[in-house]
Amino acid sequence: MVTVKEIEPGSLGDRSGFCVGDRILRINGEDVRDLIDFQVTSADAALLIEVERGDEVYEAEIEREAGETFGLVFEDLRLRSCNNKCVFCFIHQMPKGMRRSLYFEDDDFRLSFLHGSYVTLTNVHEKDIDRIIDQGLTPQYISVHATDPELRQILLGRNKETVDVNKRLEKLAKNGIEMHTQVVVCPGLNDGEHLERTVADLAVFYPAVRSVALVPVGLTDHREKLATLKPVTPEIALEYVAFAEDRGADFKRRFGERFVYAADELFLLTGRDPPQTSYYDAFPQLENGIGMVRSFLNTWSAKLGNLPVGIPNFSRIGLVTGRLAARVLDPLVHRLNEIENFQVDLLVVDNDFFGRGITVSGLLTGRDIATRIQDGAMRDLVFLPPNCINGDGLTLDDMTVPQLEEMVGTPLSVGDYDLIGSIEGYWADQCIAVQGEGRQLNELGYYIGRKNDRN
Repeated sequence: MVTVKEIEPGSLGDRSGFCVGDRILRINGEDVRDLIDFQVTSADAALLIEVERGDEVYEAEIEREAGETFGLVFEDLRLRSCNNKCVFCFIHQMPKGMRRSLYFEDDDFRLSFLHGSYVTLTNVHEKDIDRIIDQGLTPQYISVHATDPELRQILLGRNKETVDVNKRLEKLAKNGIEMHTQVVVCPGLNDGEHLERTVADLAVFYPAVRSVALVPVGLTDHREKLATLKPVTPEIALEYVAFAEDRGADFKRRFGERFVYAADELFLLTGRDPPQTSYYDAFPQLENGIGMVRSFLNTWSAKLGNLPVGIPNFSRIGLVTGRLAARVLDPLVHRLNEIENFQVDLLVVDNDFFGRGITVSGLLTGRDIATRIQDGAMRDLVFLPPNCINGDGLTLDDMTVPQLEEMVGTPLSVGDYDLIGSIEGYWADQCIAVQGEGRQLNELGYYIGRKNDRN
């Protein structure tokens, strides 16, 4: 059952007489459990929809034209929670006192399909795997971490044995489900020969398993009573990058694409810029930080010719960033400062909330940003990174952009991944934004339909 929360005026749902609060029970005789069921079962042209309104149940006969949307917004999915206790889980490393939603550990294959969230497949039954296959819920994004069953049990912190992930992958692969996988690499645990085995095992399922991302473990200062883990140092990052480049070159010859990719963070830890565009093939894991910096730099280069020689009136702005991306932004800021009457300050924020070992901008809090901005300088505007403000306009420590703005006494705006576009918006007085993309994944391309409808 799904419950209608909003209705777009003039839409098919509106014209068909749906009301907010209506509960859709069945379509053409099939139960509707969630949004995905609704999308799949409502794909036909002729629909008989069973609706519960209050204490009454009625049926609506609807003719739907190809491509026509209902315009219905449903109440949020009731998500499945994670049943693991991963030794590297970031949520377990967060201090107390943050908003409740940040402590919820989702592990839901439906969210993986809809938004690219990573799942472990430890809390699913065979009927769930069958549903993924039957409804064509592809692609799926899977946290593998290790294909050795015993090692994976350790990494996931499980006391009870779970189904071998290799068997899950094999069944999905045989039934045409595309998968993108990740390995959170923990020095001394699942690297070295274990990483060799994991990547080799996953390659057996290519092209169904389309990519493997190597992501460094992130460690905060709040690991009391948690397993002792080693950080990924620049020297270790260099080893991981070399592994990905070496194996990737081999897969490029075999498959026509690299298959295994090192996260941007690993390249930046070594002091290198991420590789050129060709390294990333079709950018299969962009939202997982695989090629995001390269995409950002490509957008910058494409718009570089838009920058003027000068602007009429002097203005000074600031760009907030985390420690890791500072060296990427530094030459760009230098170029912007060549514009006459324009000054740009790069405001590098150290993460005192989680610990100085966390250097990415997406995990910056309002209080740490405020501390850095309050340096006595008079600026016309400060841009915040889009990934440190979520879609509800909140920082990780629950500040709104207006609240943060009042605290620092400087106008703020959430930028985007098009730096020149953000600055052009500022010059046109059209840049004030209070919502960002933190913890919000862009929807990825997917097929909705039944297995026997796929070619």
